[in-house]
Amino acid sequence: MSDRIFELAPWLFSPLAIIGAGLLLAQLIGLGLASRGLPKLYGAVIAGLLVGVSGLGLVDSFLLSQFQELFNAATALVLFEVGRKMDLQWLWRSGREGMSLVLASVLRGAVSFACLLAFGLPGGDAAFIAVVLIAASPIIFASMAGDSNASGVATFAGANMVGIGNVIALLALGPAFAWIKMQDPASGGFGAELGGQLTKLALGAVIAGVCYGLYAVATRVTRAPARQRPAMLLAALLMDLGLCSVTASSALLSLLLMGLMLRNAEKRDNVFQAQLKTGQDIGYALLFMMSAALVEIQQLINPAVLGLALLIFALRIGITRVALIGSSAWSARKKNAMAVSMCSLVSFGTLMVDNSLGIYTGLGPAGAQVIASLLALNVLIAPALTWWGLKIAGETHEEED
Repeated sequence: MSDRIFELAPWLFSPLAIIGAGLLLAQLIGLGLASRGLPKLYGAVIAGLLVGVSGLGLVDSFLLSQFQELFNAATALVLFEVGRKMDLQWLWRSGREGMSLVLASVLRGAVSFACLLAFGLPGGDAAFIAVVLIAASPIIFASMAGDSNASGVATFAGANMVGIGNVIALLALGPAFAWIKMQDPASGGFGAELGGQLTKLALGAVIAGVCYGLYAVATRVTRAPARQRPAMLLAALLMDLGLCSVTASSALLSLLLMGLMLRNAEKRDNVFQAQLKTGQDIGYALLFMMSAALVEIQQLINPAVLGLALLIFALRIGITRVALIGSSAWSARKKNAMAVSMCSLVSFGTLMVDNSLGIYTGLGPAGAQVIASLLALNVLIAPALTWWGLKIAGETHEEED
C-alpha cells in the first residue's frame, strides 16, 4: 500500500517537502486571518494542527527530530532578540518598576507551585513545573509584538519582563533539575547534579563572551559598515549555538548574554533587526507550526487536568497584575495589558535550547499529563491572549506595517 501511495504522491515521503508544504499552507491561512484583523501567525497554528498528530499525521516527533538543528537555530534567533530588548540601564534606574517585573516573575512560579501541590502532584514534580512556569514564552511574545507591529511603554516593559523571567527560570531550573535527577540511583547526589548545572551556566557565559569578542574584533579590524555587520553577527550566533551544543552548556543563557552585550555594550549603529525581519518571521511561523503539529487534542479531554491548566493560566495572569500594583509608572490599562500579554509559558526544551518542542520525560505520569495540557493550551490560546494584551495597551500599529 505504501508503495502505491509513493507512486501517487512521492512528496509525502519527503520530510523537507512536508515542512515546505506546511509553511505554504500557514502563509495562505495567515494572510486570510490578517485581512480580517486577526493574528497572522495563527495560520501556522492551524496548519500545524492539520498536518500534525491531531490531523493528517504527516508531521510527528520523529520527522521533526531530523530538523532539530534548524529549530534550534530559529529558537536561538528569538532568544538573542530577547536579550537585545533588555535594557539593563533602565532596569537599574527604574527602581520600583524593575522590581515589580522581577516580583511578577517570582510570584508566577510561587502561585503555580501552590496550585500544583493542591492538585496532588509530588513536591519534586510540582517544583520543576513551577520553575518552568516562571517564564513567559519569548517566542510567543516576540512574534505577537512583531506581528502587530507593537511598540510603546507596555511593550518595552513586557519585553524586559520576558527576559527577566527566562533568566530567573533558568537559574532556578538548576536546583530543581538536580533535585529530580537525584532520585535516579545512578546520580551522584544533589551536590554533584547542582554542580553540573552550574558548570553548564558558567560555560554558556564564557562561550557568549568569546563569541561576542570575536564578532567585535572582526567587525573593528575589517571596519565593517553597519549594513554588513548583521551577517557577521549571525555567524557569531551560530558559532555560539554550536559550541553550546557540543559542550552541553546553557545555550539560553549564552544567547541571552549575546543579545544583552549587543544592546548594552555595543555603541555603534545596529541594523540587525531590520535586515533579518523576514528571516525571523519565517522562523516564528516554523516554530508555531511545529509546536502545533505535536499538540495532541486528546490531552485536553480530561476535565480535571484541563481545569487545572486553565486555572494556572488565570492565576499567572492575576498574580502578574498584583505584582504591578506598586508601580506608578504605568496606568491601570497598561498594567492589565502587561499581565495578559505575559500569559504564555515556555517548554523545558526552550529553556535548554535542546529540543524546543519536547517535554522532559523525568516527570511522573500526572506531572507529564499536566505539562502536556499546559503546552497544548499554550499553543492554542496564549498567542491570542498575548495579542489581545498588546491591543489593550493601545500600542499596536498594524496599519503602519
